[in-house]
Amino acid sequence: MWDERYTSVMAHRTMLESGIGKMARRNKALVDEISATIILQGWMERVEH
Repeated sequence: MWDERYTSVMAHRTMLESGIGKMARRNKALVDEISATIILQGWMERVEH
């Protein structure tokens, strides 16, 4: 299981670190897309090991 709430926090941090503007960070679709990428990456890392 994966706590999706934490991936949203990680997505916001990633966006901040990437210099994405405040208005873009409010875009829920973009946050969801980055969160999904984080979840997929974590799953792929677990499967490889």
